[in-house]
Amino acid sequence: MDAAAELLQDLPKDFHYIFDTVHFILCIQGDRDDYGDSFGTATRTNPFASWMSAMMSCFAGGLLVSPLCGEPVLGAWNDNLKVLLATVLWFLLFYSPQDICYQVSKMFPVKMMMYITKGIYYPKKIYAGMKHASHVMPGNILAMVIIAVCKGNGSGMIKPVCRLVRGVWRPLSSEFLAPSVTTKYCIMCCLMLHLLPGPMTYVIVAGLLLSMKVGPLLGVPVDIFTPLERGVAPLVIGTNEQPAEKKSQ
Repeated sequence: MDAAAELLQDLPKDFHYIFDTVHFILCIQGDRDDYGDSFGTATRTNPFASWMSAMMSCFAGGLLVSPLCGEPVLGAWNDNLKVLLATVLWFLLFYSPQDICYQVSKMFPVKMMMYITKGIYYPKKIYAGMKHASHVMPGNILAMVIIAVCKGNGSGMIKPVCRLVRGVWRPLSSEFLAPSVTTKYCIMCCLMLHLLPGPMTYVIVAGLLLSMKVGPLLGVPVDIFTPLERGVAPLVIGTNEQPAEKKSQ
């Protein structure tokens, strides 16, 4: 078990440019898909906004964590080579001839390999967020969870700001109002790593996050939270039924 945990921890470090490339591609894909039908017009009319939105999505973890930890926000872009790599990938996925790069990145075998890589990358980012929070705010469990989630699912957390940069404002889509499955998994895995630290926990967390990412591609349901929420929420916070007198009115 120790060897498996060490391998899972070392892979994103030893091959960090491969993992970063996959991370950037998936973030840029998500940013592009978020345009919907307006993609063609918006990206050719406002290319700088398109680029800025993609860069914010790619480096969302650093952009969110830096101000929370009292660090320079622009420090998230201090690696010029990674910014250049993300920029090249943005251009290829948005403006390649015949849209060939985007179409290839969406092919099932390519998506499967990238999702497996991303699934292995998640624990490293969550764990890095936990270590960062413990260094800056030792003993603050809430801060540790928030920073770990921002590291793990930063692109989802920052999405409303990316939309605002592109001229679209949808505040009701915030992760705080409707947390995604990815955010819920990040919270659960962060707590597991904190409460039960050790190699076995890291391997279990990696397996959970890998299943969360790859499962939907294979048609396997991975949302283990909604059924529990539906059963527990009415007992804890009640239902949203209106009082009888209001219904009669």
